[in-house]
Amino acid sequence: MTALRKVLDERFVPLLPPLQGNQNPADNQQKQLSRAFNAFVLQKMFDLSATEAADCVVDDFADNGIDGIYYKADEEILYLLQSKLKNSEDFKQGEAQSYAHGVRLIVEQNLDNFNQCVKDKAGYIDNALDHCSQIKLIIAYTGNGITQTARTVLQQFVGDDNLEEERISEEIVYIDSRKVEDWLRQEKAIGLVNTRIKLSHSSTIGEPRKTVIGLARIDDLVKLHNEHDKALYQKNIRYFIGAGRRGVNHAIKQTLERSPEEFHLLNNGITAVCTSIEPKKSKGGYKDYVVAGLSVVNGAQTISSAAQCKQENPDLDTSAAKVMMTVILISSHGDFHKIVTKARNLQNPVDLSNFAALDDTQERLRQEMALYGYDYHYRPQQPTSGNAPIIGISNVARALACLNMNADWPGRLKSEPGVFTNPDSEIYQAIFTERLTGLKAINTVAVFNVIHNLLVDEDRSSPSPERLVYRHCLYPLASILIKQLKDQIEGDEVLKSSDIRPAISAPFDTLRQIFADTYRVSGYGAMPHAFFKRIGDTARIIQKVTVDYLGLSNDPTVVHLSGTSKQDDLYNQKLTNYLFSKLNQIGKPE
Repeated sequence: MTALRKVLDERFVPLLPPLQGNQNPADNQQKQLSRAFNAFVLQKMFDLSATEAADCVVDDFADNGIDGIYYKADEEILYLLQSKLKNSEDFKQGEAQSYAHGVRLIVEQNLDNFNQCVKDKAGYIDNALDHCSQIKLIIAYTGNGITQTARTVLQQFVGDDNLEEERISEEIVYIDSRKVEDWLRQEKAIGLVNTRIKLSHSSTIGEPRKTVIGLARIDDLVKLHNEHDKALYQKNIRYFIGAGRRGVNHAIKQTLERSPEEFHLLNNGITAVCTSIEPKKSKGGYKDYVVAGLSVVNGAQTISSAAQCKQENPDLDTSAAKVMMTVILISSHGDFHKIVTKARNLQNPVDLSNFAALDDTQERLRQEMALYGYDYHYRPQQPTSGNAPIIGISNVARALACLNMNADWPGRLKSEPGVFTNPDSEIYQAIFTERLTGLKAINTVAVFNVIHNLLVDEDRSSPSPERLVYRHCLYPLASILIKQLKDQIEGDEVLKSSDIRPAISAPFDTLRQIFADTYRVSGYGAMPHAFFKRIGDTARIIQKVTVDYLGLSNDPTVVHLSGTSKQDDLYNQKLTNYLFSKLNQIGKPE
């Protein structure tokens, strides 16, 4: 508490607005620290600056239990915070009741009985409520804990069926003293390396862990070394051990000085781990990746030796020097990085690659698609300068998976996308068969893309929360609608989006509305992004929507199959097969 109060007083109190009301000046210092605690929690949870976090604080007299308000626009979540900065006192029932009342007033946009801090944020609150897809409650405390009666009050509130605001999440975020202590300790830890890296000839592999490989410029890695020093190697077994007159590190420096353009051919490469990595843009043959928690676990000597070489030879041109770099995504909590570090420092490094490139079927498909003027990318490569439309292997896999009859595949597309492009998986082998033609792949992708674009339009134009259904129901909806063009897909002509869109516009409108209506019942209590990842739930909603879409609720076969045992047919594949067999084919537009 001593360390925490020091941080609160120095970092946040000067940024808070003056307290309102004619309170006892002796209480003001403690009240300001309590207000600052809200800023501390928000800063740590959402990586805000001190000023941004302080601006979110509304804790004051007459706040109705609402101490902080923050809208995370990129996730469309409105957070409402209540905190308690005490040495040992519990968070009690009365505080929970006050908080629940305040939350209700906020979502009803009734700010009349709030203090001026809340009223000043009326526009901010209105905007958040207009655009958010979820409202989450945060309880933060430094005392002994939260009483069971307080928890009961809060859970009853968020789980109240009579609560008109459906966006309030039933999952309450609790921040206890252990978490606060951890945050304080982390401020003294060696900082994380959150940066950008540029890779040429890069490739991403999804299974079993997301991994990016490519060529990194030595100059870029040296710059990271100079900026972050030991933090760049935090998960490594060694820091720089020096480059004497002999040995590997000396050889690294010699290669840079004599043959920088051949460096990547003469070096084993760099291995790093990170907690997130996302591609952003490509420029000049390099793809830009935003990386968080980057740590080099093998190759520290390469980078450090290069940095020393550059320092000793400031005029040395190493712009041509590159090195193979492997970046593996790991959990922020876990020991997998230790396994990687040990393995990569005890054996010759093995470059990961896109093993689909070894499948002869892929090259055959590329050749067939080229006959129709399409450029099929089944292995990592630089964008071509031609005007041929590009189709990627993931596009083909997703589209063909939706055309398939398997009841569980639409859910797996959302929860296990990697298996559809993993040559060792049974699903991949069922999709990319010898019977698959390049023309069928082209046409299937064309129909799938039109359906996707129609859903994107609905997402942008529909009100929340309905639009979230459209955002996440692509694979289930496509798995129904795409089958109605199966005859055209397997025909002998290339389908054009300009013909597909008007042909499916009416059935699409019908299906997307049925999905939205069915989800209100079937998906109650779950957010769409989570619901459509659950394979069983996705299979069932497809069946329900198809029954409604075809008007088969009283069909004897549907009634019988709906009531059959699921022991040997987990996702009721028999019912799915019957329903899909009833779909009529949409003809070519006249």
